[in-house]
Amino acid sequence: MIKVGVQTNLNGLDAQFEEIVQAIEQNLDAVATHVETEAKTTSAFHDKTGNLRASIRKRKSKFQDGGYIVEASGRGKAKGYHAANVEYGHVMIAWGRPTGRRVPAKPYMRPAAEKGIRKAIELFRIKK
Repeated sequence: MIKVGVQTNLNGLDAQFEEIVQAIEQNLDAVATHVETEAKTTSAFHDKTGNLRASIRKRKSKFQDGGYIVEASGRGKAKGYHAANVEYGHVMIAWGRPTGRRVPAKPYMRPAAEKGIRKAIELFRIKK
């Protein structure tokens, strides 16, 4: 009968792993900030009241894997309640009735997310 034993020294790996996780977290924060800035400063839509731009914000995700979420939202008549209508377009309503005409989409979040992906690739290539 042959027995084989393997021993590993994991003392230094925990510190290296923590350093890598911290670097990834910093990069994700920078990417989320970049996406938030791009979405707020775009000229893709005209914001008469400024409510939509004011509702765009970055927040830390509560999910187990972490990360960040950039959102434009509001409840009811709160700021940014029309964010999805601007992003995807909608049927025009006049005096409480649908007119049958469509208001075209003016995407601002999707192009910002695409720029964020390019920024993430750039950051992860630069950082060692």
